[in-house]
Amino acid sequence: MEKIIREFALLRYIRNCNRKGEFPKFQEIAKEMSPYVKEREDNKERKYRYDKQLFRRDREALEEKGCKIERNKENGYSFNEEGSELIDNFLTAYILLTAQNKKSLLPSYAIPESRKNTGSEHLSDCIRAIETSHELQLTYYDYRDEQTKIYTVQPYRLKHKDYKWYLLAVDVAHPEIPFKSFALERIRSIEEGEFFSPNKQLDFVTPYRDAFGMFTDEQAERLVLEFDHRDGNYLMASPIHLSQRVVSKTNTRITFELYIRPTLDLIMELMKRSWSLTIIEPQHLREKFLNYWGEAIKRNKKVKSIKTQ
Repeated sequence: MEKIIREFALLRYIRNCNRKGEFPKFQEIAKEMSPYVKEREDNKERKYRYDKQLFRRDREALEEKGCKIERNKENGYSFNEEGSELIDNFLTAYILLTAQNKKSLLPSYAIPESRKNTGSEHLSDCIRAIETSHELQLTYYDYRDEQTKIYTVQPYRLKHKDYKWYLLAVDVAHPEIPFKSFALERIRSIEEGEFFSPNKQLDFVTPYRDAFGMFTDEQAERLVLEFDHRDGNYLMASPIHLSQRVVSKTNTRITFELYIRPTLDLIMELMKRSWSLTIIEPQHLREKFLNYWGEAIKRNKKVKSIKTQ
């Protein structure tokens, strides 16, 4: 599997260089590809270099797949993608493989998650638009009002969460908003538009630093949450957020502190552990949960009373 990933990474690097009018030489390629080379089994202290022999083998393997990498007179390398759609399929597979271990590429001893990832059919178009700085026109279905809307967006990033792919893009109609997230599963059609000059000042790191999931619309604050030992041990092994730390531990309960945005995504994550969750702070979040739980009790009691009539 490492070999497949390395080949796709090589192809992607050379293609991206070519699209910028650059033809990388072997030394540049070797430097770029070094993270994709495994250490030698006979000497784990010395990293296995990406040498010319390995480069030749990767080129031959790609040529067998219909992707020929050629060398020019200046010893630079290029990939001629004219008339070939295979490159986009390969690169989409590369993104999927590294992000979610696509079932068809897993070894027989690995059992994949049965829940499907959604929106992957639009990945190729989004990747190409991001890498070439082209606008996209999206026909997009809004779950809130159940209406289809048209957006013209400038795409910048892809984000993966809970089996879903999201496009982070600037909505041309609302440039005052730094960026919006568009779930790829809701896209009904997608068309490439005009070239745009990317805004290199856009920050996609800071908004998500104190967030869980996709939403970033709340201010980060201190949360103190208590769980029973079973849930507490799960959360110690797999923290909700980088800021999470244990503040106390008794024979029956474990208390955590987090500095995070209390968004809908976080609320849904905490709801999964309602059977043991106690919200110590903040009070407004505890009241919000009490309201959700209260409404849920009313709904379910109503169903029970109807069935017993």
